[in-house]
Amino acid sequence: MGTDLDRYTAPITPAPRDRSPRSRTTRVLIAGVHAAFATPPRPGTVVATFDDFDMHARPDELPIVALVRVEYATQVVTANRDGSRRIRWERDVFGRLPTGIGWRLSPAATDPTGRIVIGQGWWAAGGREIILPAAVRAQVPGVPAAVALHDHDPHTGWRPW
Repeated sequence: MGTDLDRYTAPITPAPRDRSPRSRTTRVLIAGVHAAFATPPRPGTVVATFDDFDMHARPDELPIVALVRVEYATQVVTANRDGSRRIRWERDVFGRLPTGIGWRLSPAATDPTGRIVIGQGWWAAGGREIILPAAVRAQVPGVPAAVALHDHDPHTGWRPW
């Protein structure tokens, strides 16, 4: 069965707040989605690929990314008098941490078994975003139309593409 990977291909564009000349347009392939709780996933975390996604049909020059949904929360541990602990998750505990649902696109890779995983590195939003294709929006309920691309290493300024 052939896969039309153009359905999952999208151009990278400068975000409305970043119109600097260093932002160049490229295309990426969105391979799948991962839902995380409390914090973003670590590198190497497996991504659920889209139903009809065929990694073998991917053009080599096209970088792959994963759509990541993070439900931000802070763990609050309460010590009881009897020595036991009670753990609960709260939103906006300190007023400065991310809260609610966050979306991002992170660099992805294949692991030795051929699965798609979150790429290695420390990634932050680099001023570019992707308007998600209709095929992605149809398979991921609640995703916004435009999602920030976390393709920037804040420590070195390096971008993988």
